[in-house]
Amino acid sequence: MDTSNYFSSITPAESKREKTHLKLIDASIDLLYEKGFHNSSIKEICEISGVANGTFYNHFVDKEDIYSQAAIYISRILATHVTQKKSEAKSPVDVVRTAHSEYINFLAIRPKWAAVIIQSTRGHYGKDVWSLNKRRISADVKKGIKAEVFPIKFDPFLIDQIMQIVVHSIGQQIIYAPSKTITKKASIAIMRLLKYEES
Repeated sequence: MDTSNYFSSITPAESKREKTHLKLIDASIDLLYEKGFHNSSIKEICEISGVANGTFYNHFVDKEDIYSQAAIYISRILATHVTQKKSEAKSPVDVVRTAHSEYINFLAIRPKWAAVIIQSTRGHYGKDVWSLNKRRISADVKKGIKAEVFPIKFDPFLIDQIMQIVVHSIGQQIIYAPSKTITKKASIAIMRLLKYEES
């Protein structure tokens, strides 16, 4: 799924300033996907978006700031999608399974967005996004523990492991192709970590 110019085209800009801001966000996402965080530059982001270099600093402090905001924009849409799908789940197990499966599948078909989210795990520009993800996963797992469907004690390290499985699954699908089989394997691994066994 092509997400080029997504934010500048779907978000009604209230002002020229906001439109410029969203053009810069879109350009940063495209560039990060093509070159990675370390190989991209503010100058290139400005060239792709058609915005003057000086104007960049009216919107963002530096490269980390723009990528942090891009990750937040993407995460809001992703969170809305996952929350809606989770609302259809009937049990704590279904909530956990739906949450990680939908998260993986959503990003697997949006490789540019996936690149921003995956790279945010490697730098410190995505701390807010990952803290939010950890809180969501923790809340879902705790509900499953309370409902006695996951016979484990809560451990933050377990949440880190779940997140790494999710990131790995997305990465594999970006490299090779979107695959429900890879998502299913990730889901099986996560449910094993939670010591959940189908009855």
